[in-house]
Amino acid sequence: MDALLLQYLDKALDMEEAGYTEQALALVEKMMATFVEHREMLLLEQAKMKFRNGYSKEALMDFIMLYESTRDEEVYELILEAYYAPNKEALDAVYKSNMELLKNYPNYRNSYEGEALSVFPIWQDDETVICVDPKEKQFAMSMRERREYSSEEDDVAMLVNELWLEEIWKCEENSRISHSFLGMELPMYLVFDKGCGALFMQLYQIADLLEKKRIVILIGRESLSEYLQEDMVLFPQRLFAADGQVETGYKEILRKSRNEIARKMKSNWEKIGEYYQGREKEINQRIKRKVPRILFITSRFTTALQYHTRDCMQAAGRLGCDTRIELEEDDIHRDTGKDRVHNIADFQPDIVFVLDHFRHELSLVPAQAVFITWVQDPLDHIMDKENVEKLGDRDFVMNHFITWKTFQEIGYPQKALIDAPIPANQYIYKPYALSEEEKKEYTCDICFVCHASDVDGHIEEVIAQFPQAEEMRELISSVYKGYQSYVYEAGVPFYEEGTFAEFVYGAISQCYQFTPSGKLVEFLANDMCMWFNQRVYRQALVDWIIDAGFTNIKLWGNGWKEIPKYAKYAMGPAQNGEILSKIYQASKIVIGNNIMTTAAARAWETMLSGGFYMSNYIPPESDVTDIRKIIEADRDVVMFYNREDLIQKIHYYLEHEEARQEMIKRGRKVSLEKMTYDVLMERVINEVAVRLEANNHE
Repeated sequence: MDALLLQYLDKALDMEEAGYTEQALALVEKMMATFVEHREMLLLEQAKMKFRNGYSKEALMDFIMLYESTRDEEVYELILEAYYAPNKEALDAVYKSNMELLKNYPNYRNSYEGEALSVFPIWQDDETVICVDPKEKQFAMSMRERREYSSEEDDVAMLVNELWLEEIWKCEENSRISHSFLGMELPMYLVFDKGCGALFMQLYQIADLLEKKRIVILIGRESLSEYLQEDMVLFPQRLFAADGQVETGYKEILRKSRNEIARKMKSNWEKIGEYYQGREKEINQRIKRKVPRILFITSRFTTALQYHTRDCMQAAGRLGCDTRIELEEDDIHRDTGKDRVHNIADFQPDIVFVLDHFRHELSLVPAQAVFITWVQDPLDHIMDKENVEKLGDRDFVMNHFITWKTFQEIGYPQKALIDAPIPANQYIYKPYALSEEEKKEYTCDICFVCHASDVDGHIEEVIAQFPQAEEMRELISSVYKGYQSYVYEAGVPFYEEGTFAEFVYGAISQCYQFTPSGKLVEFLANDMCMWFNQRVYRQALVDWIIDAGFTNIKLWGNGWKEIPKYAKYAMGPAQNGEILSKIYQASKIVIGNNIMTTAAARAWETMLSGGFYMSNYIPPESDVTDIRKIIEADRDVVMFYNREDLIQKIHYYLEHEEARQEMIKRGRKVSLEKMTYDVLMERVINEVAVRLEANNHE
């Protein structure tokens, strides 16, 4: 080796030893420019010097550059020894932990599942990830791209080969659904090519990501293609990839996937048309024989509706019907047109069954299929007379509002209407063998199942709706508080909106000496009747019972614990199903508290559970679904008529166990006979069959 080169190299090493590292490295740089023929040896010395002095990343870059130039095995082994070996155990642990978590994660697909890792990270910082492929003995580097993820209205984002967790969290924060409803979420896609997926799973613990339950992790382009064809999957609208060529490739996958979905949808439409053409008589016959195929459509983004649909489907199955349900499997999936067309083409239903929606809203149901709408909520489109004209001879409306004048006035034709008050599931709500612990937790004299009434909070919400809120505060508060005082003194509430309108008009004109506008009276009367009345009445019932000296009370629902007067009776929310049934069963008296209907589902749930239900009175002309049209009041169910009657009957049935047990026996018997889903579905299918035959003879 050149003596001068050795002299300079020794000088550089001496400078390093003396602590002049920067000067030593600068000298080596000059040496490489001067002694070009010895560049590789000098590059190795430079890399070692950088490594020794804490310039780890710069040293790694030099080592890789040297290896790629020389393919020297010793250099390759040196890199692995220095950069991979110290972290191998930790990287393996992270990878194994992530793979274990992903075993049970529903939105994970991997085209390379089970294959051994092919790349390993040897360097990571805020800007760079460097990895090695030991099979090919090659190194690769990825550079971070810092992006601004602007919030786009309900757009689904997809990140491709993103190796920086901070970027992922930024995107997650800016791609959430704008107005979440009942747990609804938007998916966010993390898509990786094979090598990047392996790196990501070694670099980060992903438990926090999976906790979001909206992250879709797909490894391999084939996984993305296949996932997009699955049921109820939302398509990505925004794609982020650092590499333009990779971005182009993934855009092509999305394009082909959309085309394939369109092709399948067209094919399914053709199948539907071919199958249903002229099939009315065949469908009618299956319904007549009580073996129709029924497609039940519902959504997880509802409260009770999805469970009522489930109960109807199970009842139909017990009758011998072939059934299928459309229901999102989790919060990031959506029921889409393609899924409905596929279900109809594949299942070929005779009946499509939906709650609170009509055939023309879905638009994808063939005319030959029977469409059943079970009306349970007074939604705008349900109460719209124009929808009556859109009903056909094969459309039927199951009506929960069997005694509601307002609904009757809409004009739904009698040949389409089938009485259908909401029943209860006797396979869930039934007598159980209670453990001693359950008896201790649930047993009480008087049970309420409803959320606490925030009367004052509701008044504040109403006031806030007026631009001149402060000016209206005293007026609105006095009207609402005046009504609350009336209920407490009279022992009964109002039931009609017209009565509320008279009260509002009188209270304002007498107390404030001015004539309120018709619009103000209408607004306040409607709110008080539809929303405030229920809050006042529920609170009044509890207050009357407490003030009468009853203390063995349990209040199930949210909000009671926050109100000092009720805190010691508060039990928290009651879980629907078996637990709620046990609560009813263990309680001596369950108090009805629905101001709109006496035939609330809680009545049948209590009776089927073997509990004693005491229904609040509602005048027949004001009762949306009148329990007296189904069973006999004061024979099959006890009804209280006012505050005094409530207290007297509580005393009586707590003191007369034999009479209470007799009423429990009668209530359960009549509920099993009339108010189960099995009874309902058999009656509905029979009614539809009879009416279809009648329509054919018209």
